[in-house]
Amino acid sequence: MPKVSRLFLLFAVLAMGLAACGGSDTPAAAPTTAPTTAPTEEVAPTEVPTEEVVPTEDVTEEATQEVSVEEVVGDPAIGQELFNEFRAEVNFACATCHYPDKEEQLVGPGMLGLGERAATRVEGLSATEYLRNSILHPSDYVVENFPDLLMPQVYADLFTEEQINNLIAYLKTL
Repeated sequence: MPKVSRLFLLFAVLAMGLAACGGSDTPAAAPTTAPTTAPTEEVAPTEVPTEEVVPTEDVTEEATQEVSVEEVVGDPAIGQELFNEFRAEVNFACATCHYPDKEEQLVGPGMLGLGERAATRVEGLSATEYLRNSILHPSDYVVENFPDLLMPQVYADLFTEEQINNLIAYLKTL
């Protein structure tokens, strides 16, 4: 078979194959410029613990004077939403690395009971101060057995002061 005939035959077969694959009676959907929204998960607010101190019979007057209830100025329900919200800047949510309902390690430390533990981590820092510092400057006080620089160092640039307060309020309810 001459070379020209072979090429003609090859192109004919190729053209028939392409025509058979691309023929659709339904026109392709036109692209849209309308914005789309990703589905959001409804998050039920956590119950805010009361801040009323109820002394027992064993508590002395001196001890009750030393106890002070630290004011939390954030909204724990909004903090919970932030904790579970995917942050594109770091490619995950807080809940990706921290269990909110366990003390066990996921990637980072578990958050259950964190409000109480945070108050004892660094002498001279309250739970709120420790939590704020741990979010904004996570390398300052690295929890034992965890590597430094595991937690993103950019939250000071990503969260507003109000968002930080909301996160802290939520973490203290766990």
